[in-house]
Amino acid sequence: MKRLQSQDLVDRVEAKIRALFRGGLPVTSDVVGYIEATLGSADPHIVADLLDRPGESDSDTLLELVFFPDLDFQCGLETVLKGGALGAGDQSRLAERLMDTPAWARLVFPSCPRQMGCRLPRAGVAPFLARLRLGWSIDGRLREALDQWSARQGEGGTPPELKMVKLRNAGLQQTPGQVGLLLDFLERMPPDDERWGACFDFLMAFLPEHGDTHNFYRALMARKMYLLRHLNKARRQAERISGSNMETLSATGFRASYFDTLAAEQALGCIEAIALVVYGRSEHFDGSPGSMDLGTMGTDDIEGVVRRLL
Repeated sequence: MKRLQSQDLVDRVEAKIRALFRGGLPVTSDVVGYIEATLGSADPHIVADLLDRPGESDSDTLLELVFFPDLDFQCGLETVLKGGALGAGDQSRLAERLMDTPAWARLVFPSCPRQMGCRLPRAGVAPFLARLRLGWSIDGRLREALDQWSARQGEGGTPPELKMVKLRNAGLQQTPGQVGLLLDFLERMPPDDERWGACFDFLMAFLPEHGDTHNFYRALMARKMYLLRHLNKARRQAERISGSNMETLSATGFRASYFDTLAAEQALGCIEAIALVVYGRSEHFDGSPGSMDLGTMGTDDIEGVVRRLL
């Protein structure tokens, strides 16, 4: 019975991949920019012809860009996977099928109404499937929490497949600590909170870096202090540059370093929101702890606290 179920999933995943290819792969502005930079022209006829001749240096890079599964593609495939995984043998069978009978894809150029297309070459099958992380499956408790979160969100909200895809892309080890933090986050932060998406995306980048962490509160505070330290350093550097002559600074051995202050500020906002919602406390700039009962606070109150802390 298990073998039949496994075979059925392989069949459905293969069928869905082929259907999504036929539905159209968008040639994004980034890909168009690459084409214009390398070929001098993004004419759809030239591009389609080049893609249909794998093995040439330009076509190989272009094939990787065109057949890079975006979130829409992955969400479509997740309606079949539903958080499940394909075993190593099933992945091999799927790859063999796509190599034996190459999948045809309709290319959607924003400036061309005509239908263009090409096939995924044999050499492109393995890297394409690797990006889908088909061997990853979601923890049962996390799946249940996501279902409950979707029910609280109601109709018209973010598709549940999108959250599943982001979890799959993050490739979480799903350690007890990681799962516990995500369960608390899903339960305690309202789905309609405007910070929800940014905080979830932050966790998808933060958690894979802390697979063996047991105290995530301390890990969050450590990241906060790291960002604050470098943010303050970047601001002091900017003030020094704005008030000095660069030639004079260079003569003294000064070398400007780059730090993304906007990304740091956004990450700090997410850290504070997560710490307050999940743990009910945070730490001030001097390292002294601060806590409060979030049960008596509304969303506007919490946002005010976060703004003051930042």
